[in-house]
Amino acid sequence: MEGGRSKLESWSHTLGAGSRGVMRAAGGLTLRRGEASASPGPVPGKMVTISVVGLSGGEKEKGSMGVGKSCLCNRFVAPLADDYHIDHISVLSQSDFSGRVVNNDHFLYWGDVIKTNEDGTDFHIQVIEQTEFIDDASFQPFRASGKQEPYVRRCASTRIVSAEKLMYICKNQLGLEKEFEERLMPGNGLNVDGFICVFDVSLVPNRTLEKEVETTAQLLLSLLRTKKPVVLVTTKNDEGNDIFVREAERLLNRKEFRGLIPMVETSSHENINVDNAFFLVATLVDRTRGRVRLVSYSEASRSRRDLLEIANDQFARLVRQEVTDYGATWTVVAKKLAPSQEFQNFLHIFGIEAAQRMFKRHVKKLKDNYLSEKVARYLDLLPEVLHELFPDIASLGEE
Repeated sequence: MEGGRSKLESWSHTLGAGSRGVMRAAGGLTLRRGEASASPGPVPGKMVTISVVGLSGGEKEKGSMGVGKSCLCNRFVAPLADDYHIDHISVLSQSDFSGRVVNNDHFLYWGDVIKTNEDGTDFHIQVIEQTEFIDDASFQPFRASGKQEPYVRRCASTRIVSAEKLMYICKNQLGLEKEFEERLMPGNGLNVDGFICVFDVSLVPNRTLEKEVETTAQLLLSLLRTKKPVVLVTTKNDEGNDIFVREAERLLNRKEFRGLIPMVETSSHENINVDNAFFLVATLVDRTRGRVRLVSYSEASRSRRDLLEIANDQFARLVRQEVTDYGATWTVVAKKLAPSQEFQNFLHIFGIEAAQRMFKRHVKKLKDNYLSEKVARYLDLLPEVLHELFPDIASLGEE
């Protein structure tokens, strides 16, 4: 590799190489969510089921916000910008808890996805999230169906069953299930193959570092007893606190965890290292899938910024080339640009609203330039017009 230039050129080529390349450059290829048969080639080997766990409960237990389990799951199974939601469910009404998405359980079924890593290895991964839902009337945890266990024990379950449970997409789905895709969790249940334990490295009001460390330690001990692979994933590194990051590293250096649990630094909001976290668990489950190259958050963040810059520049260039009339409308332009790979890349990474904003800025600039040029032309004509109107104006000064 000759410095950063060859990497940028490689990404630029990848971004222009079709949808497979787009999603690989963006952190993993999504063939289609929940439909293995959509793959144009052979379906990957055994589907790996990963359970995502972490500090859960009410504000007393986890502070004023969650540790990022739902955002991590959301970003992995639905990586496109317009499918990513920042706000997820925690406090529910009784009717929402009893609905088919939550289904009287303290876990969410996120469906399955097929992705390809940078080495071309396909992964078929199914995701569930173990959490704890709070009643919006009593602000106490709901009483779920089945055996009642504390979260530390329940989250380590390796056999998950819930009849007629629907895949979770977003919180707006609750109560309006028929307006969203209705995909059922497998009726015969799921066998968990590995775990991701989430550790939030951001400062959160009403949550102490000591509370998170000790709860995470209990969770890790419980997960290790299952004899399944466990990966510690630090979340919210885009606003991470160095002390929290070091504390997560120190936790894994305890004698009971040393050498047993790898760590991946992620940011769901920025889509950094998310796929690698799940790929790592999958390779620990199935050693024939090769190895995942773990990169630091800072290195992954730089790579992501370069990728965003390339996609942004390519779309901006496309808009400048194709839109030359300030009277153009977004509906017409979007239809015209739809076949373009640069447009699709931008939508995948930034979303439709960002594309509209860039279009609006461009047509405003076109209009401003047009008006400026029009005024300049008028000013150029002004001496000639004045001469036509007042042919003897020069002699007036002499008199």
